[in-house]
Amino acid sequence: MTVHILTTQPQFLDVFWHFPTRGAIDFKPDSHSLISMKHMLKVVLLAGTATLTSPSIPAQTNGASPAASSADQGQVSREKHIKPVLAALKLADAAKEAKVHDILAAQFQALHVWHTENDAQIKPLWNEFNQARSKHSVTNADAALEKIDAVYAAFKPQHEKFLADLSSVLSPEQAETVKDVLTVNKVKVTYGVYLQLFPALTDAQKAVVLQDLKSAREQAIDCEAMTEKSAFFKKYKILIEDYYLTAQGYDPKQARKDLAAKPKADAAAKKGAEE
Repeated sequence: MTVHILTTQPQFLDVFWHFPTRGAIDFKPDSHSLISMKHMLKVVLLAGTATLTSPSIPAQTNGASPAASSADQGQVSREKHIKPVLAALKLADAAKEAKVHDILAAQFQALHVWHTENDAQIKPLWNEFNQARSKHSVTNADAALEKIDAVYAAFKPQHEKFLADLSSVLSPEQAETVKDVLTVNKVKVTYGVYLQLFPALTDAQKAVVLQDLKSAREQAIDCEAMTEKSAFFKKYKILIEDYYLTAQGYDPKQARKDLAAKPKADAAAKKGAEE
């Protein structure tokens, strides 16, 4: 299915997780240096000169290498993202919660490694997609999306493993909760907006819209950057609005104008009723 082009163009910032290296330095005195009291003053006076003229001495550290420090930072970041998922699940089972924690930690680590290796390909492709949309080129926009999907195909085995691991511990409803937290509830929020924009949607039409949003979520959980997660939802919103709903006789552009004007119209109607 091809994708219609919209004129608005989101900007994708470079906000992928980064784990900076950091090394704690611990300068320790030389326990073998014994300085007599009568030479102390001389040593103190010459200390400044010695630091300028003596050969550079490697600083002693607490033993943490840059790689280890980076790993520590990665662990902190992963725990930060795991915490809201566990909070939303509200598991009253410590053993089950520990299993879910480890599944999420492994997934976030795999995501980081994969994106570190592939973001150099992905980000330019999203730029191609944005440029094609701004030029109203359906063909080029579709081509960019196909290239993006081709890159992400390499992550599919890990994606499927993640879902299988979750399903081995959680119910289908709980697994849905995990996906929603990882995408900041974009399915629920966007679906709610569509119900306001198109209040006449039939149950069958609502089902199609909801399924497309869940398809967007399925791709978005493979992203690290929230901007890229939003980009996948934008991809499916184009399919929903420019293809499905338009074919069903709806006018998305006019629906947005009507919804934006509604508060003003309601306020005017309320004022008129009070007069």
